Amino acid sequence: MAVGTVAEIKASAADWLNRSDLTSQIDDFFQLTITEVSRKLDVTLMADVQDYTINANDVSAGYVVDPNSALDINSITDSKGRSLDRVPFGEYRKYINATGDKKVYATEDTKIFIGPPPSEGEVYTIAFKQLGNPNMVNYVPTGSIYVSFNDVFLYGILHNAYMYLKDDSRVAIFKAKYDEAILEANRQMKTVGRIKDDSIAQYGGPLI
Repeated sequence: MAVGTVAEIKASAADWLNRSDLTSQIDDFFQLTITEVSRKLDVTLMADVQDYTINANDVSAGYVVDPNSALDINSITDSKGRSLDRVPFGEYRKYINATGDKKVYATEDTKIFIGPPPSEGEVYTIAFKQLGNPNMVNYVPTGSIYVSFNDVFLYGILHNAYMYLKDDSRVAIFKAKYDEAILEANRQMKTVGRIKDDSIAQYGGPLI
C-alpha cells in the first residue's frame, strides 16, 4: 500500500494493526504522534492559513478536501470571523439538516465536513499545521507530506496503539521502528542541510 498521504498512512496503520475495534482510535494515535514529532524531529510543524471558497463540487460531495500537506486543522472561521466548533464526526451528522448561523466541522482522513452544509460561494479561513523545512527536496505538494517522514508517522501511530495491544509481541517492534525512523529522519535532515564537498571545491569555502 502507498503511504504518500495522511489518509494512506492511517489506512496502512489500520492494516498493520488488523484490529477493526481500533479504527476510530487511529486519529487519536496520529494526533499523539504529531505532538511527539514536534518535539523529537529536527524540523518544526509550521502554521499556515488558507482562504477557501466553497465551490459546486464541494456542495455536491458534502465535504471540503483539506489543504495540501495539512497534518492537523487548527481552526476554521467563516467570512464574518466566527469560529466553527470542532466536533466528532458523529456529532457533526446532527447538523446535516440543521439551519442557523451556528456551524461546526469535523475531520475524517483528508476531508473536512461542515455543518450545516455550506452554500456555493461561502468563504472559510482554514488554519492548519504542516511539516516545514526549506532544505527538504522531496516534497510532493498534492495532499502529501514529506516522503522522508512517512515511516515516522506510520510507526508513530503503531507505537501509540500500545495501550490497546497489551500482550501483543509487536509492541516492542513498533517502538524500536519508531525510534529508528526518528533517528533516520534527523540524520537525513543534517545530510540535506550540509554543503556538499564538490560545491565547496567549485565555489570556495563558507564565508566567515
